[in-house]
Amino acid sequence: MYLERKGNMKVRYPVEAFALAMVAFSQNMRNALITGILVILITILGLLIDRLFVGRIPKWSRNSCNIVLIVSITYSLFQLVLIRHLGYKSQDLSDIYYIFLGLLIAKHIIDSDSKPDYNRLLLEGAGAYAALLIISIIRELMAEGAIYGYEIADFSYRSYGFSLVAIGFILAGLGIAILNRIFYKNINIIRSESILVIIPVVLLVQPFIIDSINSSVSMIITMVLTMLLFYSIRKYLVFSRISEGIKHMPIELISIGMIYMILSMF
Repeated sequence: MYLERKGNMKVRYPVEAFALAMVAFSQNMRNALITGILVILITILGLLIDRLFVGRIPKWSRNSCNIVLIVSITYSLFQLVLIRHLGYKSQDLSDIYYIFLGLLIAKHIIDSDSKPDYNRLLLEGAGAYAALLIISIIRELMAEGAIYGYEIADFSYRSYGFSLVAIGFILAGLGIAILNRIFYKNINIIRSESILVIIPVVLLVQPFIIDSINSSVSMIITMVLTMLLFYSIRKYLVFSRISEGIKHMPIELISIGMIYMILSMF
């Protein structure tokens, strides 16, 4: 069977892009619904365009063209669909996330096989999309007592904390671990870089602010401290006995989520 074969394999769907979406675009179901569709659409479109030019242009030119093209398409489509069509208000943080999302999709396209399996991509992409929607439902329900903007219950134990990135990191790690278990149960997965998901979030959302000093200095101190703590934990995890499904990206996202929770107490 396909899923029982041993060996190293690349994840077919854009795992880093979906991980960032699970952290930054899952505060409510409406955002997640559109984001997941656009991530899959842009990935497939990018792969099709990339295959037209394989072998026709130098590798360095192909990579740079992919980055510029995919980032441009991602930013434009999100602006068109979310702001122009659905009437969302433009926010500086969201705009920057769109750029990082495009970069992660471009990375997936550049690293993909010369002959991508589109059936497998759609299957795994659908699984990641479902995980994104489930995470968004949990976060919106627990934070606001609503789903897709419609209030369905008035919980006395609702918590704004579910809308914060700390919970986003933890749920994203759990979601990707479950996807690894489903699609790659007995297969060694080529490592996905969680740091590419973490960096944009750390740049835009710091776990705490030092009011007594300049805001820029406070931001730098917070970012450096967060990344130092993450790297120390990551170094320890390398020598830990962890099951294949949760190794690397899932446990690292959960770890940075815990770091955010602890630092946000200060």
